[in-house]
Amino acid sequence: MQLRYLVRLASDSFRSREGFLRGVRSLSTSVGGSVRNPKWTSYGALEIDVFVNSRPDFDLLQAALEPVSKIEFVHDLNEAPPHKSKEEIISEARSYFNSERFWEAHETLEALWRVSSGDEKLLLQGLILVCAAFVHHQKGEEETGQSVLRRASRQLNWPQSMYEEMDLERLRRRVQKILATKRFQVFRI
Repeated sequence: MQLRYLVRLASDSFRSREGFLRGVRSLSTSVGGSVRNPKWTSYGALEIDVFVNSRPDFDLLQAALEPVSKIEFVHDLNEAPPHKSKEEIISEARSYFNSERFWEAHETLEALWRVSSGDEKLLLQGLILVCAAFVHHQKGEEETGQSVLRRASRQLNWPQSMYEEMDLERLRRRVQKILATKRFQVFRI
């Protein structure tokens, strides 16, 4: 079974997105690995899923990448997440979202969604869908992202304007603006 890592590479060291991605894939292949699910941030950084056969293979790939591009972060997806409180999960998801780490925000919120019920479960599903829409946007899948965002907008109802220090009114306005203009704009929650 292959190991999986989420890696983000800074944007300041390459000229062509396609050429840079080809180079990263080539380096990965040279250690017997593969790169999948490329996603681009609003500021041009590349986020990828890296699959390798062993930790030493990943360490070798990481050493090969470092001279090419600054590694913004590595998230080891092979470890089970530790138990966290609801507040810690929401805080972590917000931090991921605000750092354009939408896939991780999505995954983090799912842990809370699984154990929720009623209106809160629907709201969490809406938040997860907002994250998923931005993942599609990062992958250049604008129509799919818009479709997912439309589904999300129907589930962002909550009796209060705030949820766990998250301004839902502002979030709903941002989502509606994206849907109205058909243009994604990154925002903070």
